[in-house]
Amino acid sequence: MFGYLVADRKNLSEEEFLQYKAAYCGICSCLRKSGTISGSIALSYDLVFLWLILSSMYEPEEKQISEKCPVHPFKGTPLLLNKFSDYAADVGIMLAYYKAEDDWNDDRNLAKRAAAGILQNRFEAVSRKLPRQSITIKEQIGRISALEESKSGDIDALCNSFGKLLGELFVYSENEHWATYLREFGEAVGRYLYLLDAVVDLKEDVAKNRYNPLCQAEKISREWQEEAVEMYLGEISQTYEYLPVVKYSPIINSIVYSGMTEKLDIIRNKGDIINNEP
Repeated sequence: MFGYLVADRKNLSEEEFLQYKAAYCGICSCLRKSGTISGSIALSYDLVFLWLILSSMYEPEEKQISEKCPVHPFKGTPLLLNKFSDYAADVGIMLAYYKAEDDWNDDRNLAKRAAAGILQNRFEAVSRKLPRQSITIKEQIGRISALEESKSGDIDALCNSFGKLLGELFVYSENEHWATYLREFGEAVGRYLYLLDAVVDLKEDVAKNRYNPLCQAEKISREWQEEAVEMYLGEISQTYEYLPVVKYSPIINSIVYSGMTEKLDIIRNKGDIINNEP
């Protein structure tokens, strides 16, 4: 994903921060054990957010262990694991594969082509394991790519497509009561992420004459950008309130109510939100 779903450290206790790190390291361990050569290719704190939401909703059996790894070869690092650790790792592989393919198609970056090659076999295995999610990712990535290739300024269509993609990933099992609520929450998060990424990249994209949907939508002003981001944040908060989240709620709250807005505050202070009126 985009790396924007990060907890606000100052709002976490030491115990909560250690849980957060242990969940991250647990997903990393699953990636390495699944055969992914470099977990960092597919790993992000966005996956931890997915893990936190699902773990809080369903509260599966967990285990805490210590494990040595390439980053901590001498002293083991704590891992927090449950069935959603593997799921988050699988989601990370699918998203990382499509991201590498997209970057290769855009820039002909050989490093990205190599990354896609590294992930190929594991991606195919995960796609067979999670066909519903895989089909949705492929469909929505295709729609996004078609809009971007046409240099569309339809920012709503782009945000909605990424929302549908992410919404499906938040549904671990579609045959249970909370599937609809989780899908709506994931869709709201996805819309926000796509728009925020376009806002964050706009200044550099304008300078380098690169495609950005906000460049094409000539009537979209700085005020529109800020209002739209705030609206999507409101949708996230509203749909989040329907989720019966108890376990890990302090960590999730620090992401939803503080961490998500921190990136917007940073780019505001830097002046990276620019006026795009003609």
